[in-house]
Amino acid sequence: MMGRRRNKRRKKEKLMNVDWAELPQSILEIIFERLPLIDCISVSDVCRAWSNVIGQELSCWQRRGVPWLMMCGQKDRHVRTCLSILQNQDWEMVLHQAIGRYCWGSYQDWLILVKDVDCFNLEISLLNPFSGKKTDLPKTWNFYHKMVLSALPSVENFVCMLVHGQHRELAFWVHGAQSWLKHKLDGEPFEDAVFSDGSFYLLSSDYNISQIKVTDVLAAIRTDDDCEIETGCHEVKMSEEQEDEQESYTVLKYLVESCGELLLVCRFYSTKPNAILETRDFKVYKLDFSQMAWKRVHDLGDQVLFLGKCCSRSVSSGELGVPMTNRIYFSNDHAAPWWNEWDSSHLYGIPARFDPDRRDWGVFKLGDDNQENFRFRGNTDCWAPIWFTAPQWWCCRNLALR
Repeated sequence: MMGRRRNKRRKKEKLMNVDWAELPQSILEIIFERLPLIDCISVSDVCRAWSNVIGQELSCWQRRGVPWLMMCGQKDRHVRTCLSILQNQDWEMVLHQAIGRYCWGSYQDWLILVKDVDCFNLEISLLNPFSGKKTDLPKTWNFYHKMVLSALPSVENFVCMLVHGQHRELAFWVHGAQSWLKHKLDGEPFEDAVFSDGSFYLLSSDYNISQIKVTDVLAAIRTDDDCEIETGCHEVKMSEEQEDEQESYTVLKYLVESCGELLLVCRFYSTKPNAILETRDFKVYKLDFSQMAWKRVHDLGDQVLFLGKCCSRSVSSGELGVPMTNRIYFSNDHAAPWWNEWDSSHLYGIPARFDPDRRDWGVFKLGDDNQENFRFRGNTDCWAPIWFTAPQWWCCRNLALR
Protein backbone atom coordinates (compact mmCIF):
# COMPACT_ATOMS: atom_id res chain seq x y z
CA MET A 1 0.00 0.00 0.00
CA MET A 2 2.79 2.39 0.97
CA GLY A 3 4.58 1.59 -2.31
CA ARG A 4 1.53 2.53 -4.37
CA ARG A 5 1.23 5.86 -2.55
CA ARG A 6 4.89 6.62 -3.20
CA ASN A 7 4.44 5.83 -6.91
CA LYS A 8 1.41 8.12 -7.15
CA ARG A 9 3.29 10.90 -5.36
CA ARG A 10 6.28 10.50 -7.69
CA LYS A 11 4.04 10.62 -10.77
CA LYS A 12 2.34 13.75 -9.47
CA GLU A 13 5.69 15.41 -8.73
CA LYS A 14 6.95 14.44 -12.19
CA LEU A 15 3.84 15.95 -13.79
CA MET A 16 4.24 19.15 -11.81
CA ASN A 17 7.87 19.42 -12.89
CA VAL A 18 7.12 19.14 -16.61
CA ASP A 19 8.61 22.01 -18.59
CA TRP A 20 5.64 22.97 -20.77
CA ALA A 21 7.87 25.25 -22.81
CA GLU A 22 9.67 22.14 -24.08
CA LEU A 23 6.60 20.61 -25.73
CA PRO A 24 7.29 19.75 -29.39
CA GLN A 25 6.23 22.45 -31.83
CA SER A 26 4.01 20.04 -33.77
CA ILE A 27 2.04 19.27 -30.58
CA LEU A 28 1.69 22.96 -29.74
CA GLU A 29 0.42 23.72 -33.27
CA ILE A 30 -2.28 21.05 -32.91
CA ILE A 31 -3.33 22.45 -29.50
CA PHE A 32 -3.38 26.09 -30.60
CA GLU A 33 -5.26 25.27 -33.79
CA ARG A 34 -8.14 24.04 -31.60
CA LEU A 35 -8.20 27.14 -29.40
CA PRO A 36 -10.37 30.17 -30.17
CA LEU A 37 -8.41 33.08 -31.58
CA ILE A 38 -8.73 35.32 -28.52
CA ASP A 39 -7.43 32.48 -26.30
CA CYS A 40 -4.44 32.01 -28.62
CA ILE A 41 -3.54 35.67 -28.20
CA SER A 42 -3.79 35.27 -24.40
CA VAL A 43 -1.72 32.07 -24.08
CA SER A 44 1.02 33.52 -26.26
CA ASP A 45 1.95 35.46 -23.12
CA VAL A 46 2.73 32.26 -21.15
CA CYS A 47 6.31 31.83 -22.39
CA ARG A 48 8.54 32.75 -25.30
CA ALA A 49 8.36 29.26 -26.83
CA TRP A 50 4.56 29.38 -27.01
CA SER A 51 4.63 32.94 -28.33
CA ASN A 52 7.04 31.91 -31.08
CA VAL A 53 4.75 29.09 -32.23
CA ILE A 54 1.54 31.15 -32.20
CA GLY A 55 3.32 34.07 -33.85
CA GLN A 56 4.27 32.02 -36.91
CA GLU A 57 2.74 32.75 -40.30
CA LEU A 58 1.46 29.21 -40.81
CA SER A 59 -0.64 28.52 -43.90
CA CYS A 60 -3.25 26.65 -41.84
CA TRP A 61 -3.81 29.85 -39.81
CA GLN A 62 -3.94 32.14 -42.83
CA ARG A 63 -7.67 32.87 -42.52
CA ARG A 64 -7.61 33.39 -38.75
CA GLY A 65 -7.71 36.99 -37.63
CA VAL A 66 -9.51 39.71 -35.69
CA PRO A 67 -11.85 42.20 -37.42
CA TRP A 68 -10.43 45.71 -37.10
CA LEU A 69 -11.53 49.14 -38.29
CA MET A 70 -9.19 51.49 -40.12
CA MET A 71 -10.33 55.08 -39.68
CA CYS A 72 -10.72 57.36 -42.69
CA GLY A 73 -9.58 60.92 -43.33
CA GLN A 74 -5.90 60.02 -42.93
CA LYS A 75 -4.58 59.78 -46.50
CA ASP A 76 -1.76 62.28 -45.89
CA ARG A 77 -0.48 60.54 -42.75
CA HIS A 78 2.17 57.82 -42.62
CA VAL A 79 0.29 56.20 -39.72
CA ARG A 80 -3.34 55.07 -39.73
CA THR A 81 -5.49 54.77 -36.62
CA CYS A 82 -7.01 51.30 -36.24
CA LEU A 83 -9.57 50.08 -33.72
CA SER A 84 -10.38 46.59 -32.49
CA ILE A 85 -13.95 46.72 -31.23
CA LEU A 86 -13.81 43.16 -29.88
CA GLN A 87 -10.60 43.68 -27.90
CA ASN A 88 -11.23 47.34 -27.03
CA GLN A 89 -7.77 48.27 -28.34
CA ASP A 90 -6.37 50.84 -30.71
CA TRP A 91 -3.22 50.77 -32.79
CA GLU A 92 -1.32 53.37 -34.78
CA MET A 93 -0.26 51.37 -37.83
CA VAL A 94 2.74 52.68 -39.77
CA LEU A 95 1.95 52.64 -43.50
CA HIS A 96 4.55 54.63 -45.42
CA GLN A 97 3.37 53.06 -48.71
CA ALA A 98 -0.14 54.42 -48.14
CA ILE A 99 0.78 58.12 -47.88
CA GLY A 100 -1.38 60.13 -50.26
CA ARG A 101 -3.78 57.23 -50.79
CA TYR A 102 -7.30 56.51 -49.59
CA CYS A 103 -8.19 53.12 -48.15
CA TRP A 104 -11.03 51.92 -50.37
CA GLY A 105 -11.67 48.47 -48.94
CA SER A 106 -10.02 45.21 -48.01
CA TYR A 107 -9.85 41.48 -48.60
CA GLN A 108 -8.95 39.76 -45.34
CA ASP A 109 -5.56 41.27 -44.39
CA TRP A 110 -5.01 43.06 -47.73
CA LEU A 111 -5.95 46.73 -48.18
CA ILE A 112 -7.23 48.31 -51.40
CA LEU A 113 -5.53 51.70 -51.76
CA VAL A 114 -6.55 54.46 -54.17
CA LYS A 115 -4.86 57.65 -55.34
CA ASP A 116 -6.99 60.12 -57.28
CA VAL A 117 -4.57 61.29 -59.97
CA ASP A 118 -7.09 63.82 -61.31
CA CYS A 119 -10.84 64.13 -61.72
CA PHE A 120 -10.95 61.21 -64.13
CA ASN A 121 -8.17 58.75 -63.25
CA LEU A 122 -7.34 56.51 -60.31
CA GLU A 123 -4.22 54.61 -59.32
CA ILE A 124 -5.11 51.42 -57.43
CA SER A 125 -2.80 49.16 -55.45
CA LEU A 126 -3.21 46.18 -53.14
CA LEU A 127 -1.12 46.31 -49.97
CA ASN A 128 -0.66 43.81 -47.17
CA PRO A 129 0.33 46.04 -44.23
CA PHE A 130 1.52 43.04 -42.20
CA SER A 131 3.81 41.36 -44.73
CA GLY A 132 4.67 44.50 -46.73
CA LYS A 133 3.72 42.86 -50.04
CA LYS A 134 2.24 45.21 -52.65
CA THR A 135 0.64 44.81 -56.09
CA ASP A 136 0.05 47.76 -58.41
CA LEU A 137 -2.90 47.64 -60.78
CA PRO A 138 -3.35 49.54 -64.08
CA LYS A 139 -4.87 53.02 -63.94
CA THR A 140 -8.61 53.25 -64.44
CA TRP A 141 -11.43 55.77 -64.70
CA ASN A 142 -12.75 57.42 -61.55
CA PHE A 143 -16.31 56.15 -61.94
CA TYR A 144 -16.28 52.94 -59.91
CA HIS A 145 -17.75 52.62 -56.43
CA LYS A 146 -16.49 49.20 -55.33
CA MET A 147 -13.79 46.59 -55.94
CA VAL A 148 -14.31 42.87 -55.26
CA LEU A 149 -11.52 40.27 -55.17
CA SER A 150 -11.99 36.58 -55.87
CA ALA A 151 -9.10 35.50 -53.61
CA LEU A 152 -6.01 36.72 -51.82
CA PRO A 153 -3.65 38.60 -54.17
CA SER A 154 -0.99 36.04 -53.28
CA VAL A 155 -3.12 33.29 -54.85
CA GLU A 156 -2.55 32.39 -58.49
CA ASN A 157 -5.36 33.41 -60.87
CA PHE A 158 -7.08 35.78 -58.46
CA VAL A 159 -9.40 38.26 -60.19
CA CYS A 160 -10.21 41.89 -59.36
CA MET A 161 -13.62 43.27 -60.36
CA LEU A 162 -14.61 46.95 -60.40
CA VAL A 163 -18.29 47.97 -60.15
CA HIS A 164 -19.29 51.16 -61.96
CA GLY A 165 -21.24 53.80 -60.03
CA GLN A 166 -23.13 55.38 -62.94
CA HIS A 167 -23.78 52.56 -65.40
CA ARG A 168 -24.19 48.80 -65.34
CA GLU A 169 -20.56 48.32 -66.24
CA LEU A 170 -17.81 46.13 -64.80
CA ALA A 171 -14.05 45.94 -65.27
CA PHE A 172 -11.81 42.91 -64.63
CA TRP A 173 -8.09 42.46 -64.08
CA VAL A 174 -5.80 39.49 -63.41
CA HIS A 175 -2.12 39.45 -62.53
CA GLY A 176 -0.01 40.14 -65.59
CA ALA A 177 -2.71 41.96 -67.59
CA GLN A 178 -1.72 45.40 -68.90
CA SER A 179 -5.21 46.89 -68.76
CA TRP A 180 -8.73 46.36 -67.45
CA LEU A 181 -11.25 44.31 -69.42
CA LYS A 182 -14.53 46.26 -69.62
CA HIS A 183 -17.86 44.43 -69.51
CA LYS A 184 -20.95 46.53 -70.26
CA LEU A 185 -24.51 45.47 -69.55
CA ASP A 186 -27.93 47.06 -69.92
CA GLY A 187 -29.69 48.59 -66.92
CA GLU A 188 -29.09 50.66 -63.81
CA PRO A 189 -25.80 50.37 -61.87
CA PHE A 190 -25.37 47.53 -59.41
CA GLU A 191 -25.70 48.48 -55.73
CA ASP A 192 -23.38 45.87 -54.23
CA ALA A 193 -21.32 42.83 -55.15
CA VAL A 194 -19.56 39.90 -53.49
CA PHE A 195 -17.57 36.81 -54.45
CA SER A 196 -18.74 33.36 -53.37
CA ASP A 197 -18.05 29.78 -54.45
CA GLY A 198 -16.37 30.55 -57.77
CA SER A 199 -18.65 33.39 -58.91
CA PHE A 200 -19.13 37.12 -58.59
CA TYR A 201 -22.67 38.03 -57.52
CA LEU A 202 -24.07 41.51 -58.16
CA LEU A 203 -27.19 43.06 -56.65
CA SER A 204 -29.51 45.35 -58.60
CA SER A 205 -31.95 47.87 -57.12
CA ASP A 206 -34.88 45.50 -57.73
CA TYR A 207 -33.16 42.77 -55.64
CA ASN A 208 -32.35 40.61 -58.65
CA ILE A 209 -28.94 38.96 -58.92
CA SER A 210 -26.43 38.75 -61.75
CA GLN A 211 -23.79 36.01 -61.67
CA ILE A 212 -20.41 35.85 -63.41
CA LYS A 213 -18.15 32.81 -63.05
CA VAL A 214 -14.49 33.57 -62.45
CA THR A 215 -13.50 30.87 -64.97
CA ASP A 216 -15.36 32.79 -67.70
CA VAL A 217 -13.53 35.98 -66.75
CA LEU A 218 -10.14 34.27 -66.93
CA ALA A 219 -10.96 32.75 -70.31
CA ALA A 220 -12.04 36.12 -71.70
CA ILE A 221 -8.92 37.92 -70.48
CA ARG A 222 -6.47 35.32 -71.73
CA THR A 223 -7.87 34.80 -75.20
CA ASP A 224 -6.79 36.96 -78.12
CA ASP A 225 -10.30 36.96 -79.59
CA ASP A 226 -13.14 39.17 -78.41
CA CYS A 227 -14.60 36.67 -75.99
CA GLU A 228 -17.87 37.71 -74.38
CA ILE A 229 -18.18 37.12 -70.64
CA GLU A 230 -21.29 35.09 -69.95
CA THR A 231 -23.54 36.75 -67.37
CA GLY A 232 -26.35 34.89 -65.64
CA CYS A 233 -29.28 37.16 -64.78
CA HIS A 234 -31.52 35.74 -62.05
CA GLU A 235 -34.91 37.19 -61.21
CA VAL A 236 -35.20 36.75 -57.45
CA LYS A 237 -38.60 36.73 -55.78
CA MET A 238 -39.40 38.76 -52.68
CA SER A 239 -42.78 38.81 -50.91
CA GLU A 240 -45.12 41.78 -51.47
CA GLU A 241 -44.97 42.60 -47.76
CA GLN A 242 -41.18 42.81 -47.94
CA GLU A 243 -41.30 44.95 -51.09
CA ASP A 244 -43.78 47.40 -49.53
CA GLU A 245 -41.60 47.68 -46.45
CA GLN A 246 -38.53 48.38 -48.56
CA GLU A 247 -40.34 51.20 -50.40
CA SER A 248 -41.34 52.91 -47.13
CA TYR A 249 -37.76 53.54 -45.96
CA THR A 250 -34.39 54.69 -47.20
CA VAL A 251 -32.57 51.37 -47.53
CA LEU A 252 -28.88 50.57 -47.93
CA LYS A 253 -28.25 47.03 -49.17
CA TYR A 254 -25.25 44.81 -48.47
CA LEU A 255 -24.35 41.45 -50.00
CA VAL A 256 -22.42 39.19 -47.60
CA GLU A 257 -20.97 35.72 -48.12
CA SER A 258 -21.54 33.64 -44.98
CA CYS A 259 -20.56 29.97 -44.71
CA GLY A 260 -21.15 29.43 -48.43
CA GLU A 261 -24.52 31.19 -48.40
CA LEU A 262 -25.42 34.51 -49.97
CA LEU A 263 -26.99 36.99 -47.54
CA LEU A 264 -28.78 40.25 -48.30
CA VAL A 265 -28.68 42.67 -45.37
CA CYS A 266 -31.07 45.62 -45.57
CA ARG A 267 -30.27 48.64 -43.41
CA PHE A 268 -33.28 50.88 -42.79
CA TYR A 269 -32.79 54.58 -42.14
CA SER A 270 -35.30 56.88 -40.46
CA THR A 271 -37.32 59.01 -42.89
CA LYS A 272 -38.62 61.81 -40.66
CA PRO A 273 -38.69 65.17 -42.47
CA ASN A 274 -35.59 67.32 -41.86
CA ALA A 275 -34.09 64.59 -39.66
CA ILE A 276 -30.56 63.26 -39.75
CA LEU A 277 -30.52 59.83 -41.35
CA GLU A 278 -30.20 57.32 -38.54
CA THR A 279 -30.24 53.55 -38.64
CA ARG A 280 -33.55 52.22 -37.32
CA ASP A 281 -33.48 48.52 -38.18
CA PHE A 282 -31.75 45.67 -40.00
CA LYS A 283 -33.31 42.73 -41.80
CA VAL A 284 -31.43 39.78 -43.24
CA TYR A 285 -32.41 37.52 -46.13
CA LYS A 286 -30.83 34.37 -47.55
CA LEU A 287 -30.86 33.55 -51.24
CA ASP A 288 -32.67 30.26 -51.82
CA PHE A 289 -31.08 29.14 -55.10
CA SER A 290 -33.58 26.31 -55.60
CA GLN A 291 -36.54 28.73 -55.68
CA MET A 292 -34.61 31.91 -56.57
CA ALA A 293 -36.19 33.77 -53.68
CA TRP A 294 -35.01 35.90 -50.77
CA LYS A 295 -35.98 34.11 -47.56
CA ARG A 296 -36.06 36.00 -44.27
CA VAL A 297 -33.38 35.05 -41.71
CA HIS A 298 -34.27 35.60 -38.05
CA ASP A 299 -31.21 34.03 -36.48
CA LEU A 300 -27.60 34.21 -37.63
CA GLY A 301 -26.58 31.54 -35.16
CA ASP A 302 -22.85 31.49 -34.51
CA GLN A 303 -22.10 34.09 -37.19
CA VAL A 304 -21.38 37.77 -36.61
CA LEU A 305 -21.66 40.21 -39.52
CA PHE A 306 -19.32 43.17 -39.98
CA LEU A 307 -20.89 45.52 -42.52
CA GLY A 308 -19.18 48.13 -44.67
CA LYS A 309 -19.97 49.81 -47.96
CA CYS A 310 -16.65 48.73 -49.45
CA CYS A 311 -16.26 45.39 -47.68
CA SER A 312 -18.40 43.21 -45.44
CA ARG A 313 -17.63 39.89 -43.80
CA SER A 314 -19.11 37.09 -41.71
CA VAL A 315 -17.10 35.63 -38.83
CA SER A 316 -17.73 32.75 -36.43
CA SER A 317 -17.98 33.95 -32.83
CA GLY A 318 -16.86 30.48 -31.71
CA GLU A 319 -13.64 30.72 -33.74
CA LEU A 320 -13.06 34.21 -32.39
CA GLY A 321 -13.74 33.07 -28.83
CA VAL A 322 -16.05 35.94 -27.91
CA PRO A 323 -19.44 35.56 -26.16
CA MET A 324 -21.62 37.10 -28.83
CA THR A 325 -23.87 35.62 -31.47
CA ASN A 326 -26.52 36.80 -33.91
CA ARG A 327 -25.08 40.32 -34.12
CA ILE A 328 -24.40 42.90 -36.79
CA TYR A 329 -21.58 45.45 -36.43
CA PHE A 330 -22.03 48.56 -38.56
CA SER A 331 -20.49 51.99 -39.09
CA ASN A 332 -21.63 55.31 -40.56
CA ASP A 333 -21.99 54.30 -44.22
CA HIS A 334 -23.63 56.85 -46.47
CA ALA A 335 -27.11 55.84 -47.59
CA ALA A 336 -26.11 56.24 -51.27
CA PRO A 337 -23.85 53.32 -52.21
CA TRP A 338 -22.13 55.00 -55.18
CA TRP A 339 -20.03 57.68 -53.46
CA ASN A 340 -16.39 57.29 -52.43
CA GLU A 341 -14.34 59.21 -49.88
CA TRP A 342 -12.22 61.03 -52.48
CA ASP A 343 -15.18 62.40 -54.48
CA SER A 344 -17.66 63.14 -51.68
CA SER A 345 -16.68 66.69 -50.71
CA HIS A 346 -19.92 67.93 -52.30
CA LEU A 347 -21.83 66.00 -49.59
CA TYR A 348 -20.37 68.08 -46.75
CA GLY A 349 -22.45 70.93 -45.45
CA ILE A 350 -25.66 69.94 -47.23
CA PRO A 351 -28.92 69.74 -45.21
CA ALA A 352 -28.80 67.23 -42.39
CA ARG A 353 -31.68 65.20 -43.74
CA PHE A 354 -29.35 64.05 -46.56
CA ASP A 355 -26.29 63.56 -44.40
CA PRO A 356 -25.97 60.41 -42.26
CA ASP A 357 -25.40 60.81 -38.55
CA ARG A 358 -21.66 60.71 -37.98
CA ARG A 359 -22.29 58.86 -34.76
CA ASP A 360 -24.46 56.26 -36.44
CA TRP A 361 -22.47 53.13 -35.76
CA GLY A 362 -22.89 50.34 -33.27
CA VAL A 363 -24.04 46.76 -32.72
CA PHE A 364 -27.44 45.42 -33.64
CA LYS A 365 -28.77 42.16 -32.22
CA LEU A 366 -30.97 40.51 -34.79
CA GLY A 367 -34.47 39.55 -33.71
CA ASP A 368 -34.45 41.36 -30.35
CA ASP A 369 -36.79 44.36 -30.60
CA ASN A 370 -36.96 45.01 -26.86
CA GLN A 371 -33.41 46.11 -26.23
CA GLU A 372 -31.25 49.11 -27.01
CA ASN A 373 -29.26 47.86 -29.96
CA PHE A 374 -26.66 50.58 -30.28
CA ARG A 375 -23.83 49.63 -27.96
CA PHE A 376 -21.21 52.21 -28.83
CA ARG A 377 -21.25 55.65 -30.37
CA GLY A 378 -18.61 58.28 -30.91
CA ASN A 379 -17.50 61.13 -33.09
CA THR A 380 -16.16 59.52 -36.25
CA ASP A 381 -14.58 60.97 -39.35
CA CYS A 382 -16.63 62.31 -42.23
CA TRP A 383 -16.41 59.01 -44.05
CA ALA A 384 -17.02 55.48 -42.83
CA PRO A 385 -14.01 53.41 -41.67
CA ILE A 386 -12.91 50.21 -43.41
CA TRP A 387 -13.11 46.71 -41.95
CA PHE A 388 -10.00 44.57 -42.39
CA THR A 389 -8.56 41.45 -40.72
CA ALA A 390 -5.54 41.62 -38.43
CA PRO A 391 -3.99 38.13 -38.71
CA GLN A 392 -3.49 35.94 -35.67
CA TRP A 393 0.32 35.87 -35.85
CA TRP A 394 0.49 39.68 -35.96
CA CYS A 395 -1.91 40.11 -33.02
CA CYS A 396 0.12 37.66 -30.95
CA ARG A 397 3.38 39.46 -31.69
CA ASN A 398 2.08 42.98 -31.16
CA LEU A 399 -0.96 42.95 -28.89
CA ALA A 400 -0.51 40.15 -26.36
CA LEU A 401 1.60 42.24 -23.98
CA ARG A 402 -0.36 45.47 -24.30
